[in-house]
Amino acid sequence: MVLVRRNLLDDERAADALPMKFAAASIVLLILIVLASTAVSSLLEEKSIHDCETAILEIDSNAKLMSANGAGSKITLDINIPKKTLLVLGAVPDQEALWPVDANNYFIHTNSRDIIGQSLASYSNKNLTGPISLGPGPHLLTLESVKSSTNNRIFVKVYEI
Repeated sequence: MVLVRRNLLDDERAADALPMKFAAASIVLLILIVLASTAVSSLLEEKSIHDCETAILEIDSNAKLMSANGAGSKITLDINIPKKTLLVLGAVPDQEALWPVDANNYFIHTNSRDIIGQSLASYSNKNLTGPISLGPGPHLLTLESVKSSTNNRIFVKVYEI
């Protein structure tokens, strides 16, 4: 066995492999960044949905009590709908024209999902002519229970002050 002495200053084998190692490390880093950004985006959307569900829970719990007590109740609520979120009371997605049939429904619309819920209360806009939509941002809402003269049904009118 013959030992060959190599001069590290003249050996270029490591320099030849360096661009390939750099390319592989860059690809792995890019994949990790894409996965992390997807996870963060998903977490932000879930937080937004949770915040909107909290707002609808506050509205719905008060509306159920008002509806159970009959006409004549009135309350004011301060809620905040998150960015890129729409809350519709008194309808299901793409069927808002079916109001008062779907007046007991509500839905939360985000960029990628629609979450539908059902309530014991029937929702209406201020004029008793259809559902109410609430966009992103703070809202000072008035909830008022009224009896409809056309079908003797108790509606909770939801409108902004």
